[in-house]
Amino acid sequence: MAKERYQIKSECPECGCGLICNMTPDEFRKKYGDTDGKVRVNCEKCGKDHEGCVIHETE
Repeated sequence: MAKERYQIKSECPECGCGLICNMTPDEFRKKYGDTDGKVRVNCEKCGKDHEGCVIHETE
């Protein structure tokens, strides 16, 4: 059985920090639904919302 995961990558336009978040398909669907491509994320440092790119990986 193939191992699936979703990865969200983003860079905050306000403070410049980076985010890489790995999630299982169930975790991703629970948080973002069936969204694909880009999602809204919240910067942990400055609190601003911005877009992150979604990458669906299968191993």
